[in-house]
Amino acid sequence: MSNENGTALVGTLAIGFVFVLVITQTLITVGRLSATAADVTEAASTAAQYGARYGGAEDATRIAQDLVPDGVVVVADDGATLSVEVTVDVALVGPERSPVRGTVTGRAIAAFSPYRSQP
Repeated sequence: MSNENGTALVGTLAIGFVFVLVITQTLITVGRLSATAADVTEAASTAAQYGARYGGAEDATRIAQDLVPDGVVVVADDGATLSVEVTVDVALVGPERSPVRGTVTGRAIAAFSPYRSQP
């Protein structure tokens, strides 16, 4: 009878260990995605607001690239608004250089200020 209890304990511990690993990796992935989404959205918003108030598309591009160096920045100026889009690839599972990656995009649109200084 005691041999069966030991086998059941080992099986429960093995399943529990695998379950903890899966849950931990899921939490890490969710954390990476949410932190990156916050970073790229904030960078796009900051760049769009600054570019619309004080500069232009070139300033917005420079600011977004400084805030997210490994991101792809797309800035559009339609004359009335300045749109900034920042895109970054994020490792979803495993270490940072993992081949399993996802893409996170942050977008922001700001209207040009009528009181901004014109170059």
